[in-house]
Amino acid sequence: MKQGKSAQIKKIRHTQKKQKLVSKDKLPEFNYNQFSGFLRARYYLTHHQKYNKEVFEVASFFLDDVIAMMVNQNFTQFTSNERAIVKLNEVMQAALVNSDDKDWRYFVLLVPVLYDMQQFFVKEGSVNARFVAQAPNFDINFWRMIMRTVMAVNFFKWQGKDVAELMQKSNAVDDLQFKFLSENEQDDDFNLVIIAETFRELTPKIKPLQAIETVVKLEPDLNELEIQAELEYADKKLLQFQEASVKDVVSDNVVSMLYAFHEGMAKEYNATHDLWDAKTLNAFASEHLLDYWIPEWDNLDGIGGEVKSYLTFLSKKQAIYGLGKLLSGITDIDRYIDVISLNYLLQQKNVKFIEELA
Repeated sequence: MKQGKSAQIKKIRHTQKKQKLVSKDKLPEFNYNQFSGFLRARYYLTHHQKYNKEVFEVASFFLDDVIAMMVNQNFTQFTSNERAIVKLNEVMQAALVNSDDKDWRYFVLLVPVLYDMQQFFVKEGSVNARFVAQAPNFDINFWRMIMRTVMAVNFFKWQGKDVAELMQKSNAVDDLQFKFLSENEQDDDFNLVIIAETFRELTPKIKPLQAIETVVKLEPDLNELEIQAELEYADKKLLQFQEASVKDVVSDNVVSMLYAFHEGMAKEYNATHDLWDAKTLNAFASEHLLDYWIPEWDNLDGIGGEVKSYLTFLSKKQAIYGLGKLLSGITDIDRYIDVISLNYLLQQKNVKFIEELA
């Protein structure tokens, strides 16, 4: 689960002080959450004012995937006393291929940040005992070609096609990525009008959450007074949750999202907070969350993880019981909410807006 950016920034100094006490010849046991949290916080400190809010949030999502992929590809080195040699081009391409649950606009908006992101990892790797990063000379046209190809693959994948078989038997992927190309005198570009039209009737395929088809609406129906009492309770607890957290970690965007759970679960499933279970939480997130909550471009990356943080808070207040069972049943809800909220916001952006940023 991702932690809030402010909390991660606060941990940087603690981690640096702790590392000074460790022998130079022996690294401490590898902790992925600490490692990724440190890099995420460093990226936030050095880049959040460099881009506008839409581009920075897209970059933050990709950063998470790149960190996960670099550890996955070099797992033995990261979990031993070796220093991993990270080949950034390979890691970033693999992360893009795995981003098949993202709207097409995601890939176009990533292009302006790729060079800076490579330089960020190279610089961090030069002072990090865990890894060193290698990157060849940056070629913007190469990355635009990669983005067009990934979008073309996603087009067929979202239709349920076997892409590996398709690429063996035809040139359909290459033909489509060339359709997405707009050439000019200096650099290749995206033909955004063609891309938008190609994806007009398609939506990204997102891995479904567990067992939502088995959820049954509770009886009896809640009346207006009971629903109002649940909403008043939500206001009270969410204020406490916000005040108990590190400053700015629980944003208004987070509060609005969590309030939607209280309101929507009561109205859709007759489930007040004391009756929440994993299946119903998953079902609400999958079927109704965006009916009750309009995401904003504010602390969007990692927002889904706040559901688990809030459940933990309620458990400590003895407002809910069986926290372990709840959390084990909503393992993927954080990423799911992150992705559907990002896609929702991206889909509100027209071709002209994307063109100006890309």
